[in-house]
This record gives sequence, structure tokens and C-alpha cells, in this order.
Amino acid sequence: MTRLMLALVLLAPLAAHAEDALSQTVGHGQVDWTKKTVTATGSGAPSLKAANVAVARLGAERAAKLDAYRNVLEAVRGVRVSGKQTAGDAADASPEVKARLEGVVQGFKTLDTKYYSDGGVDVIIQGPLDGVLASVVGAGAKTALPLPEDGTSGVVIDAKGLGMTPALAPRVLDEQGNEVYAASMVAGDNLRRQGMTGWAKTVDAAKKEGRVGAKPVVFKAEKVWETGSSDLVLTAADAEKLRKWGGLLSIAAVVIVTD
Repeated sequence: MTRLMLALVLLAPLAAHAEDALSQTVGHGQVDWTKKTVTATGSGAPSLKAANVAVARLGAERAAKLDAYRNVLEAVRGVRVSGKQTAGDAADASPEVKARLEGVVQGFKTLDTKYYSDGGVDVIIQGPLDGVLASVVGAGAKTALPLPEDGTSGVVIDAKGLGMTPALAPRVLDEQGNEVYAASMVAGDNLRRQGMTGWAKTVDAAKKEGRVGAKPVVFKAEKVWETGSSDLVLTAADAEKLRKWGGLLSIAAVVIVTD
């Protein structure tokens, strides 16, 4: 089997998942917002000066891993945090954030390794987006707020057709730009464990997400705050309604629907 054919076989499960997944290519990596993972592949070639085949293969694998980590770090840096800010922007603005971000990426795991007849090696690594979020944003709120007494179990925000870019910490704003939902409102444990929001391509799929429970309320976003932004705007009436479900927001019982 040729190297190209092996690569296609390797990508087949990803292609099968693509119809249902909300995915995005960032640099040389792939961000799956539905599964909340970031994946990248690195390649290594054998050294012609190696003492033997085994040494050449080991060197190629080492080079492939280094390449994979460079590629996944590039992808992570390109992931949107909120508004128009990327994780790379946040890292460049703060040495502490940069160190945390690079530390998180170093903890990503090898998903698969492919060896080829020419001595080359491909290594695929993957890590969780929520780990990236925790390295970039603050600690969140100290405690969660009380849950609604009416049985409402979660919040679905429909942003289909608005040109929204998925993000680690998208904000929901009212028409004046005041925050209705932001990372600082999520209790720290929830923020670290499951991130700020889930993602889906349809409202029906969003309602089936476990994080919003059996009785979610659905809001239709009016627009994005500005072109190219990840911040959503609700009408004044809907913003006021959403504020009443602060307990659900504080445990991140939220799924956003986008294209």
C-alpha cells in the first residue's frame, strides 16, 4: 500500500464524522468543535547518514513528533478565544499565558503512528480544547448560582447563518454590548471540566447534548457583534430572559448552534 493510500485510510474515520462534526482547519491542524479536540500530523524522513535502518527509523519518528507538536501548537495559537482574539494573541500579550499554553500542548497524546516502506514516519497527536481554554482565560466564578426552579435544564443559542466563528470563550451580549454570558460567569470547576459551551450544527442536535439536559430553552441570536467576531448579540428581550437563567450559565449548560 502506498503512503498516499495509507493516509487516506487514516483520514477515513475523520471524513465519516465530518458530516455531523463542526470542524475547522487551522494552520496545519484540525479543530473539531463538536468533540472539542485539536489534532495535527507531523512527518519525519529517515537520515541517509544513519548507522542502520533501526536508527534511521527512530530518528524519523523523533522528527515526526517534533513536527506534529509544532503543527498542533500552530493550530492551537490560531483558535479563536472570543471576539476576534486568538489564543496566539493572548499568548503574545502575556508570558504567563504563553507558558501555560505551550505546557498544555506538550501534554497532548499520540493518537497514531504510521511507518512507511521508505523509512518515513507520520505521527498524529491530539488534545482537548478545554485544556487550551483553561490555559488562556481566567479562573472563572468561585461558585455556581442556584438552578432554575421551573425545570429548565440548559440553554441553546441558535447562531445559524450569522457567520459566527466558533471560539473557546464566545460571549453573549445585549444590544448595548453588555455581557450576558462570559467565561468569568462560569464556575471554575465547570469551566475547567467542560469548557464554556458545546457546539452543534443543528438545534435538534444541540437539544440532544447531555450538557443542556432534557428541557433546554432555545434563543435565536440576532447577529454577531461585528463582522468576523465570535461574540453573539441577543435582542433586549431575550437578553433579559437569559439573565434569569444565570444558574444554568454558571454551570456552562450551554450549546451554540452555528454553521
